[in-house]
Amino acid sequence: MNDRPDSSLIPQPSSLLCTVRQASAIYPVYVAAGLLDQVGTLVTPRGRVFVITSTTLRDRFAHRVARSFATPADIIVVEEGESRKTLDTANEIVTQLLDRGGKRDSMVVVVGGGMLGDTAGFAAAIFLRGIDLVHVPTTLLAQVDSSIGGKVAVNHTRGKNLVGAFHPPRAVVADTAVLATLPHREMLSGLFEALKGGVIGDEELFARIEQRQLDFDDIVARAIAVKAKIVSADEKENDLRRLLNYGHTIGHGIEAAMDYQGITHGEAVAWGMIAANAIAVRRGLLARDVAERIDAAVRSYEPAPLPSLDPKTILAATEHDKKNTGSSRVMVFPRRIGECVVENVTEEDVRYGISALTSS
Repeated sequence: MNDRPDSSLIPQPSSLLCTVRQASAIYPVYVAAGLLDQVGTLVTPRGRVFVITSTTLRDRFAHRVARSFATPADIIVVEEGESRKTLDTANEIVTQLLDRGGKRDSMVVVVGGGMLGDTAGFAAAIFLRGIDLVHVPTTLLAQVDSSIGGKVAVNHTRGKNLVGAFHPPRAVVADTAVLATLPHREMLSGLFEALKGGVIGDEELFARIEQRQLDFDDIVARAIAVKAKIVSADEKENDLRRLLNYGHTIGHGIEAAMDYQGITHGEAVAWGMIAANAIAVRRGLLARDVAERIDAAVRSYEPAPLPSLDPKTILAATEHDKKNTGSSRVMVFPRRIGECVVENVTEEDVRYGISALTSS
């Protein structure tokens, strides 16, 4: 049972973008420049606070977040990288929490990108059967996607995000000023996820990215609004939430085939979108000219080119896609920009999408 107060009844600062209302939790999402120093005033902890971050981000951002609380938080540092998104890393975090006296009223504040949010969030979900969690995403990808919705997970050798939980945060605090520090390729990774959000549910968002109208305060706010609407209606990926996986089925297969090296998550999703579009056109779901428009928008931002990959390896990874059921494979396809559908597919359909990439 969620005994937290309804945040819509509490006066909120002007940085409040929206309130996500999932079945198991209600939490605010704050978006503005300069919020790192305000996390402690936006979220009141019940007990001790543990800031989990990386070595790189500790001095740049995490110390500011830790000092924003009335009683400065402890900082736990973990090594970044997709190869570290594992049960072993989650266990390391749990051990650190135990060693430092973490209790059931403690709160984890994750300062970092998707890998940190997913892994530390999973650790918070399993520590003492779940403690409070706050996301302070520092990458565009995490701000527009992974910090919203309450999904936390680590990877398994057989696939991405196969070990996880639904653990909604107390709050999400996105400081858009930190985006100015990101490398170009990291920005592109998030931009591809935002473009995905436009295809799913906001034609104007898609058009602004397509036309390079890159006001990132606006892009972050619009992309979050698309995801917040979906996860509020479907918390646990029973139906509607699966739309968020447009581009991810084959995208995750590409990541696995490349051992999560040499390609960002957003770039893999970008190529996965193009593959999904090819299947959608073949099935008569999507007009060819619309597919070409989406593909052109993706390619205009130049995702890292794919190396020569074995289609069988990509296909094998898609068999572990979380959207699949015991009796069928499913994929997400656009019908137009701003509207997508989830449909059953055959292995041959997936092969066709992969071949559309490997032959181009």
